[in-house]
Amino acid sequence: MSQQHKEMKSVKVHSKILNLDYTVFIQDETCPSQQRCHIMTVHDVGCDYTSFQHLVSCPEMAELKNRIIWIHVNLPGQEPNAADLERSYPTVQELAQELILVLNHLNLHEVTVLGEGAGANIAARFAMQYPNRCLGVALVHPTGATASFFQVFKEKINHLLEPARSHHMAEGDEAFLLWHRYGQSNMENQLVQSNIKEFQDKLYHNRNAKNLSLFIESFFNRTNINERLCELHADVLIVVGKKASAEEECKKFYRALYDTRRDDMKKLTNSALLEIDDVADVIGEAPDKIALALQFFLQGIGLLPAMPMKKELPGLGRMSKRFSMDEADRLHH
Repeated sequence: MSQQHKEMKSVKVHSKILNLDYTVFIQDETCPSQQRCHIMTVHDVGCDYTSFQHLVSCPEMAELKNRIIWIHVNLPGQEPNAADLERSYPTVQELAQELILVLNHLNLHEVTVLGEGAGANIAARFAMQYPNRCLGVALVHPTGATASFFQVFKEKINHLLEPARSHHMAEGDEAFLLWHRYGQSNMENQLVQSNIKEFQDKLYHNRNAKNLSLFIESFFNRTNINERLCELHADVLIVVGKKASAEEECKKFYRALYDTRRDDMKKLTNSALLEIDDVADVIGEAPDKIALALQFFLQGIGLLPAMPMKKELPGLGRMSKRFSMDEADRLHH
């Protein structure tokens, strides 16, 4: 999956409230003659900005890459080879609230946000907090409910038995991250094997294990936003792999969102759930589906209207004006 990438501009955006820095990378390979828009990405636990950099650089994303300026956010302490953080880690709500500093620093009034896993939870919170600054939000494997008691309890026991250190990944953290990202993947698939090896290499050679452990704990301590999705006014795309560990949680998130929008056909039309067969890590395994889904979504919210649509994408019919309430009810139940 490793590729050569064009040099990107990077900036540090300091939060006085958190006393921490967001490291932001700008991936701009757009054609000046094309209509352009901005997408801000927020990565998952165990990852950094390079997960989205790799995605954007896939051949399947070429048409979008030519038209989108990508703003890849590294959450505090999660950048490659980060120094130890000397404070408790912010809550996911605090991380979301302070993301507005990135837009302000770059003089951007509004963006579309793309988040994965923990980053999807943060992206949704950002959209809820700043409805006038968010054009739309694309969420890969979002979880809106609180973590289970067993999950939180197990994580606390693991940390008591084996505290994370800067360069030592706790076995419990690694086991969680592999399950979180790869779920029920086909481990005999060569692409999956390659992706897992690259992911593990980065865990052991690029990640600050102590900071990562703090981020995992923050994610586990998240509050429930499923019950507040009436505050999410932006259009939403939800993408989930059918073999993902979070599949059921993503469906719960969509059902909660659907319940707030079922009486508003305009909002419902651009609130799509795409389930991708036979994959867990949709970014690593299905970039073609992600590319098409993003194009449908962006054009559905009025962006990139001149970009030609090359083919249909099954599962996104609800973004069409032909989508019926019967179809929504079948999905809902």
